[in-house]
Amino acid sequence: MELQLNMGGLSSFLAVPTDVVDKYLSVASGIYIKVLLAVLRANRVDTAQIAHKLSIPESDVQEAVRFWIQNGIFTESAAKEPQKQERKPKVVSTAQSLTPEEIADRIEKNADIRFLFSAAESIVGTLLTSTQQRTLIYIHEALGLPADVILMAVEYCVSIGKGNFGYIQKLCAGWADRGVNTHALAEETIREQTLRRTKERQIQELLGLKDRPLTPEQQRYISNWTEKLGYDRELIQMAYERTLNAINKLSLPYMNSILNSWHEKGVRTPEDVAIKDARPSARSGVSGSGWAPSYDIEELERRGLNVPKFD
Repeated sequence: MELQLNMGGLSSFLAVPTDVVDKYLSVASGIYIKVLLAVLRANRVDTAQIAHKLSIPESDVQEAVRFWIQNGIFTESAAKEPQKQERKPKVVSTAQSLTPEEIADRIEKNADIRFLFSAAESIVGTLLTSTQQRTLIYIHEALGLPADVILMAVEYCVSIGKGNFGYIQKLCAGWADRGVNTHALAEETIREQTLRRTKERQIQELLGLKDRPLTPEQQRYISNWTEKLGYDRELIQMAYERTLNAINKLSLPYMNSILNSWHEKGVRTPEDVAIKDARPSARSGVSGSGWAPSYDIEELERRGLNVPKFD
């Protein structure tokens, strides 16, 4: 398709070296291109000002400038760039310490990396920084995950509001440790994690904690109830209501003791709770009524929980 462009309405133009288009347009990251245009427009390098204008870290601007210097687009005196005075032999670097030149070389020679970067930018909705590029290369090369699995992890993290690349790397490291290295295994893992998060949100809402993130301790309690003990929302709600009736406030340790006690006694359904409640118990502190709590009062007291007595 050909388009006839009419630029008569533009008041000024910016000259870009042809080498940028011919040699580096396909290999330079979007950040590098933006920095190049900003430098050409200002006709000087002010990394702090450019970082502010582009809303990116100044370190990324400095890295982009070095990239264009190394490839001969910009020049700088030896006094201002002492590292150019001495050429040291290149050494093989780890993925997390790749230079901009090495990243560009990966993009040019490795179709998987090109696809990974392009698709990841579409998912996160922004151009990747060099740090983010290194993270993806590290996951691909050091952790050994294929590009499609990495992209599934990126998409999942973004969908749950945790698109930070540090979190993505941590998630992928866990997958690699567990051998989640195929599309099918990643799909199953995401399904399980989505189900787990759904249960967690339901319990969070039940407990009136939905307006703030759960603390690690709260997450451990909920994980114990839903995963280790295998209880659904109905049993957890019953324990919650009994906690409020007993101490008139939410206490996760108190609820945890009730649910652990039920689990030890083989309680699996609301009907099991009713049967336990109907059995008189000498330890309940109640006589003649036929009612006994379905949790062990002495056990709760041993755990330091103040349980009201009924006389």
